[in-house]
Amino acid sequence: MKVLTTLLRRDLAHLLPGARGGGTMLPLLFFLAVAMLYPFAVGPDARLLAATGGGIIWVAALLAAILPLDRLLAPDVESGFFDQWALRGISEELVVAVRLLAHWISFGPFVMLAALPASALVVPLLIFGAGSLSTGGEGGIALTGAISLLLVAIAPFAGGAAIRASRE
Repeated sequence: MKVLTTLLRRDLAHLLPGARGGGTMLPLLFFLAVAMLYPFAVGPDARLLAATGGGIIWVAALLAAILPLDRLLAPDVESGFFDQWALRGISEELVVAVRLLAHWISFGPFVMLAALPASALVVPLLIFGAGSLSTGGEGGIALTGAISLLLVAIAPFAGGAAIRASRE
């Protein structure tokens, strides 16, 4: 457990803004740029912005979240980091799960905070939330949550399998 805590601290040191890596700033700026430039691209039509703003915020957050993924595992795979963990009996899935946790901690709260100034343009998160609830239930939010939980559960195993396959 101490090894995993050390790994989490190491990853956070590389990912958090102001840290050695500072890997969160570019995705965060990308998210803000997309969210703030979108109204200029589609025009001032309030109905169109209201209908599409929530989706654009979600797409911008997703695209911003995948920007740092190539730097999340590739340097350590190339340097033999995962081989050393495998020799010590620590599974790739566990290391990938710790990496995903570090990625979320370094990225998720900052995107949530960045959504506040982004939403001051057309309040897209409120529109999305109100739209999903006005259809008579919470089906849209429940489906999004279920898919997110499924992907979080599968991701460490897929990442571990990919790392093992790259060694062969």
